[in-house]
Amino acid sequence: MSARDYAGKEVVISFDARRCIHAAECVRGAPKVFDPEARPWIKPDGASGDHIAEVVRRCPTGALSMRFHDGRTQEAPDAANSITISPNGPLYLRGQISVHMPGGGEVQGTRMALCRCGASANKPFCDGTHTDAHFVDAGACQATTANSTQPPEGAVSIKPVANGPLMVQGWTELVAADGTRWVSGDASWLCRCGHSQNKPFCDGSHKAAGFQG
Repeated sequence: MSARDYAGKEVVISFDARRCIHAAECVRGAPKVFDPEARPWIKPDGASGDHIAEVVRRCPTGALSMRFHDGRTQEAPDAANSITISPNGPLYLRGQISVHMPGGGEVQGTRMALCRCGASANKPFCDGTHTDAHFVDAGACQATTANSTQPPEGAVSIKPVANGPLMVQGWTELVAADGTRWVSGDASWLCRCGHSQNKPFCDGSHKAAGFQG
């Protein structure tokens, strides 16, 4: 399923249903634009383009994006790259991100949610299945190397290893659920099978678990 466009007088809003996990930031931020009970549920003329742009940036998964008809600059990535570990949920990424898809091709974006429960039907992206799968993890992070003083800037490359972890390359800040922050530019391998005893890092448990992805 590809993203669907909703065109208004000032902006075009794109929605990729496969990447939506119903965080509802859009509904709270612009209820006259985003109304799940209405058909169509997106009305691009319900608010100013600038306000819609602000609200779209709150979407943590990248399911929503937008562009102005007048060609104004598209959404810029956050100045600092970050990977936030959500309790019992996905990895939330923000910044200059490229995901190299196992079947070929590349998905680029500024906001993404990547599966870490192992059950998503849209791997490597989260589809909200962690709730039904009763995935439980507090979102802690025990840093494996010393915290770097290098700012987490520049491009970040994500490569899902076949039947294994996410390989992350590039300067990024890992943010634990308790707010602890750790910056690294070395390659990191993050668990995406849901079985590691050292989450968010991979410990090889995907092999014994028979993870497929």
